[in-house]
Amino acid sequence: MNAFLKHLRLLPVLGALVLPAGASSQTILNTERFQLTQVDGPHLTANLAVNGRRGNAEVFVVDASGIAGIVRGNHWTRIIFGGTYLSDGSRSLLDARFAQLRYSWSFRPGAQTFHFVQAQQNETLRLRSRFLVGSGVQADLVRTERSSLTLGTGAMLESERLAPEAVNPGDATDSDVVRMANLGVFRHETERGVRILNIFYVQPRFDAFADLRVLNELGVTFPVTDQVRLTMSGEWRRDTRPPANLKRDDVTLRMGISLDFR
Repeated sequence: MNAFLKHLRLLPVLGALVLPAGASSQTILNTERFQLTQVDGPHLTANLAVNGRRGNAEVFVVDASGIAGIVRGNHWTRIIFGGTYLSDGSRSLLDARFAQLRYSWSFRPGAQTFHFVQAQQNETLRLRSRFLVGSGVQADLVRTERSSLTLGTGAMLESERLAPEAVNPGDATDSDVVRMANLGVFRHETERGVRILNIFYVQPRFDAFADLRVLNELGVTFPVTDQVRLTMSGEWRRDTRPPANLKRDDVTLRMGISLDFR
């Protein structure tokens, strides 16, 4: 354990070395990684992660997030939440926070609807507020004993409020648009319990497909005990039309511990 903690303290340095200097206004939240296994009754999963980040800011970041929900028959209600503590040596603040209330109805094995309401804020991305309301459907395209591929699509109303310094003089800081909510999820678990997960989001505007937001996250988790897992992931995000002082691309390296209570 002492050796593990020693390596964990090196993570901010590692992040600074391997992450590109790109940045983004990208605001997609990868909530799909919180809801991989549906179980009967109540459930709670908590995550703690240490990030090295280089892009809009070169900082040390600690993330705490999780999901709490309940499954009753074909109905699944849950709340997904998170917050980020940020320090750059000269200041410390609660940089970002989000909460999503989500409901799904399984209308046949391997297929379900999804409906959600989400609130989000992010200081680094100059995002004062982002509210989403959306619905869609997702289904397993392929499922075997150890692997699955799930695809989904839907629509969402997006309302964003940016800080004035995030846009060019005279540009609007507020926007209300409708986007497609497309996603793909690939999962695989080895015989030793190592889980590989890739999640892909594509969110174009209905009235301007060139206004596109993309997220891809590849993650691996390793079992430590029945309730504790070591998690590592890399996330790439792109916004084709970012605000004036932000770039198109952003990459995040994440490493942490996941606690699972069921």
